[in-house]
Amino acid sequence: MRRTLHPCLFLLLLWNQPACGEIAEWIPEMRALAAERTALQQNLSSMPAAPEVQFTQRLGWHSEYSSSRDKAEWVELNLGQAQQIDSVVLIAPPPNGASVTPGYGFPLRFYVELLDEGEDNERTIIADHTAEDFPNPGSLPVVIPAGGRMAQKVRITATRLCATGESCFCALGEVMLLQGKQNLGARLEAIGPNAVRASSSQGTRPDWGRINLVDGHTVLGPPLGTSPSPTLGFRSVPTSESRPYANPWLEIDLGTVRPIDEIRFFPAHPPLFAHSHGYGFPVRYQIELREEDNDEPRILPEPQAGSYNALPGDNVVTIVGAHRARFVRMQLLAPHVSNGAVVLAMAEMQVWSEGKNIALGGDVNSPDSTERDGWSRAALVDGFASSANIVDWPEWLAALSQRRELQHQLGLIETNREHVTQRWQRIAAGFLVGIVAAVVIVLLLWLRRQRQLRQQELERLRERIAQDLHDEIGSSLGSIALIAQDILAEGAQSGQAREDLQEIKEIADETVGAMRDITRLMQSERYGTDDLPTLLRETAARMLRGISQTLDLDEHAQTRRLSVDRQRDLMLMFKEALHNITRHAAATEVRITLKQAHNNLVLTIRDNGHGFDTAATTTSGMGLTNLHRRAAKHQGRTEITSSPEGTVLTLTLPLHA
Repeated sequence: MRRTLHPCLFLLLLWNQPACGEIAEWIPEMRALAAERTALQQNLSSMPAAPEVQFTQRLGWHSEYSSSRDKAEWVELNLGQAQQIDSVVLIAPPPNGASVTPGYGFPLRFYVELLDEGEDNERTIIADHTAEDFPNPGSLPVVIPAGGRMAQKVRITATRLCATGESCFCALGEVMLLQGKQNLGARLEAIGPNAVRASSSQGTRPDWGRINLVDGHTVLGPPLGTSPSPTLGFRSVPTSESRPYANPWLEIDLGTVRPIDEIRFFPAHPPLFAHSHGYGFPVRYQIELREEDNDEPRILPEPQAGSYNALPGDNVVTIVGAHRARFVRMQLLAPHVSNGAVVLAMAEMQVWSEGKNIALGGDVNSPDSTERDGWSRAALVDGFASSANIVDWPEWLAALSQRRELQHQLGLIETNREHVTQRWQRIAAGFLVGIVAAVVIVLLLWLRRQRQLRQQELERLRERIAQDLHDEIGSSLGSIALIAQDILAEGAQSGQAREDLQEIKEIADETVGAMRDITRLMQSERYGTDDLPTLLRETAARMLRGISQTLDLDEHAQTRRLSVDRQRDLMLMFKEALHNITRHAAATEVRITLKQAHNNLVLTIRDNGHGFDTAATTTSGMGLTNLHRRAAKHQGRTEITSSPEGTVLTLTLPLHA
């Protein structure tokens, strides 16, 4: 059965942003977006996590500033000869304080093309993002498949630049050209600075420069998997900086002479030195190759020898070149100093030959080695960096690029959800205005009806008051007349005359009090206010003179809900009870409480008089029958308990009919 949502609940959910998940259950558009988001989040959970952001001084390439966002800027990588290219990877510059933020300078619109040898040969565009702005990639890569095409040059052309204020520019942190498991871009530094050309270039070195596009310094760091590393890598025995050192080295024995295409170094980053990226990586070093143990080493020329103007941090250092060797040695020239100690450390060393790491599990030699706490010679070639296993570039970069795309799609879904919510909020606002208008009209009609009922009630009250004036005050005045007549007949000098005069005074006082109470109930400015407790206090103070009295009146009782008619009868019953106490109970203490119990008003009067026989209430002459009659008139009740220790009278009246 299809569920339906009450309109009021729908409005509440729609205006309550945290309840958007509830709205999605009822709006088809939101249900579809929620299902799509769930599927994307499931796919995202299977992707590798975004790597820790790497900080390096070598940021990348930066174009000159322009006043126009539509000025074309380009950068071109020349491999020297045609090579098979599987994919082109674009990475934004690493963050560097407040000036260089994630995705800094990445072109808004651009295209990527492959060029054959010569200037006039065929150009193949493998990515065209010139029709609309490209989403900021942040710190994740943009992988562009090239399909194994042959090309000598790769050119990236920006057709719409980023802007900071009035300044427009383009910037890239790294460009990788993947062939199998190798990055051909790493070879360009060996070719020389002319291997990377650009339409313009600006910035101070080593921060910005064309060659920084292929130096391996990226925001991503090394390609790591999800398996925690059991080791930290290799580390020499730390020695004091003040003592001479014998140029430590480390060497891998490949077993036989093998062709060598690349040598990769993974800097160490142990948890104990979490603040030190590239812990123990030498400031300067050289790579020596030997085919036999006693051969004179061949020293690889610059820049392969590692003459960097900035340390790599945790980034992979790749040294390329076609060589043959059995022994591959890193010779320390300028050491790394940590806490005053000279140390050489490395998480992993790889030697690539024909698409395979042939150093894995090989023999490692060095003058000394720390063989504890996760450090060892064998850890240099175990396939793990200091924190996790090492994976291949293509799969890792492709997964991170897919993560970026999924995150962008999730962002679009959230934007669409906001648009749908805002549209339904506008609809709900109109519906709500209609409801409010209808409620206001109903309220006005109800208030008008209440006013009419109040006027009718006041008219009936006036009639009752006229009758009360006739019955109570007229009767009292009649008694005064009769007593006065008797005084005139007997003379005013006797003791009996004085007693009669005293009785006349008391009756007159009671008559004045009754007139005051009736008049007060009729005052229009008092009607509908919480004045009943005050009236009870004043009446008790007037009628219980000479008797100790305690009043506990709940000021929060909703006495305004008691109609004028009920207030009148309640006051008459209250006065009747106090009159009985003063005339018959011989009490010295009276306690009066007023409270609200649910929808009833409860008035309790307790005295310490000598009590009376409740069975004789109908003939006692104390007006108790009148109390029962007035309470029953308003669907209320009276309860009387009496003993020689005192009497308790409880009056209960409903607050409304």
